[in-house]
Amino acid sequence: MTNDLHRRLGATFTSISNAGGGNGENGPEVAAHYGAPAEEGRALREGCGLVDLSWQGRLEIAGPDRLRFANAYLTCDVKGLAADSGTYGFFTNPQGRILSDAAILVLEDRLWLRVAPGQETKLAEHLRKYILADRVEVRLLPDVECLTLAGPGAREVLAGTAEALAAPWRHVHATVAGAEALVERTGGLGVEAYTLWIAAGEAGRLAERLLQNSAVRPVGFEALETVRVESGIPRWGRDFGAENFPQETGIEDAVSYTKGCYLGQEIVARIHYRGGVQKTLRGLLFDGEAKAGATLLHEGRAAGTATSVVSSPDLGRRIGLSILHKRAAEPGSRLEVEGGGSAEVAALPFVHG
Repeated sequence: MTNDLHRRLGATFTSISNAGGGNGENGPEVAAHYGAPAEEGRALREGCGLVDLSWQGRLEIAGPDRLRFANAYLTCDVKGLAADSGTYGFFTNPQGRILSDAAILVLEDRLWLRVAPGQETKLAEHLRKYILADRVEVRLLPDVECLTLAGPGAREVLAGTAEALAAPWRHVHATVAGAEALVERTGGLGVEAYTLWIAAGEAGRLAERLLQNSAVRPVGFEALETVRVESGIPRWGRDFGAENFPQETGIEDAVSYTKGCYLGQEIVARIHYRGGVQKTLRGLLFDGEAKAGATLLHEGRAAGTATSVVSSPDLGRRIGLSILHKRAAEPGSRLEVEGGGSAEVAALPFVHG
């Protein structure tokens, strides 16, 4: 979707870093909201929202050795996946730390990956360094955009297409509102969601046709972030990044401990089998106001940083996420918030979808 279309829909813009993402780096400009963030959040929980996910990075890995090659650089098991399926995992460096997360879709003759915003070029360069005798190509996907229908009403909007997608990352080719798209069942958003991979030149026209349906309303980044945090789902660049190991994110099913070698595997496996990491993802229930970036103190010692912070309509208070030192991570523990106030450590998710 073009910014012109977002403006015609009434969008207010922000960079992802200002909206709650990016470890000190400016992210892409996104539609924060379309004038009614509370109603947009309600659409995600009770109806159907149309979300432009084209700010996320996109990569393609093609060639006969694509599955074996990708399997050597991701924490999840890719090698045995059949066409029309997919998975979620992390790219890690030789030290086992996270370069990006990735949703991987297995097509008949290629892989499509959605990765952290701003990381696609770095990842492509990283992967190309390891292409020796492998029959693969790693390419960016600037000519494909991603529009997502999210919320319990999305299934009805997509009619019979959604019924074929029983599990996250499954996907089918389908005609949606007159446009040919790859329709993916999307995980990691906190609500039922389906992402349409569509030719960039068609994305705006498809969005306009979808919004002609009175059951669909445009939804911006702010509402999407609130639902994500309520569901306890961390985001690369905000809640975790290049300083973190996969286990610190709490996303256990993103790592396979049986698939064999991949870049960084020895360290990731050693952490797993020798007692785990010293930090873990937790929720925060704030007393009063709080802002992302605040240092959290436990018994006078720094225990972590408040990363994502939102106002939860369901809980009626400010909540957040943080990767905390384990000494401070027991649910029910009290933390001081630097600058004033306090927070209670909470198990995740805050809200069950």
